[in-house]
Amino acid sequence: MFSESPTRVFLVRHGETLDEETGKVYKGTIDIPLSRKGIERIEKVADYLAPYPLAALYTSALSRCIESASIIGRPHKLSAHIDERFNELHFGKWEGLSFHEIEKTYPVLFPLWLKDPVSNTPPGGEALLDAQKRATKAFEEIVDRHKGGSIAIVCHAGILKIIISTLLNLSLTALYKLSQDYGCVDIIDMYDDNSGVIKLLNYTV
Repeated sequence: MFSESPTRVFLVRHGETLDEETGKVYKGTIDIPLSRKGIERIEKVADYLAPYPLAALYTSALSRCIESASIIGRPHKLSAHIDERFNELHFGKWEGLSFHEIEKTYPVLFPLWLKDPVSNTPPGGEALLDAQKRATKAFEEIVDRHKGGSIAIVCHAGILKIIISTLLNLSLTALYKLSQDYGCVDIIDMYDDNSGVIKLLNYTV
């Protein structure tokens, strides 16, 4: 499992977005930019990551991640590579709705989804296993491309939880037992056999 030079991956969640004050919870693929608070948070993340020798930076195609990646890349003079496979889960008809609104409109499906998101998908939304397939494939390709180096990936809470759960061989039904706060940093050392060691989880500066 272990080699002398693992590939170090920094996973970063984007900062707060402009819709935070409205109480909208499930942004999904809605493209909402960072708020001033979100920018300030990611600037702190950029300072934290500045001493690390990042060889490459990747981001989802949504503006809240692209903007976060741009800020993180400045100390390293890196431009981010955009990869849509790191986009957030598509929540279908639930996108833009709050927890309370979904619970009220879908009183049967919503509790089932919270209990077992693998077997229950939001109306018109993306199946969790499909999201796992695209995100983990992108992650594995990038790790293979930068063996022995250090890279950062900026994306979304749902995708980060999927990647971490997959690495730890956890069931995706336990997704909501993982926390990924705004601007958090996870550090994972990846080895030649694609096994990963979590060095830091959900750290906020």
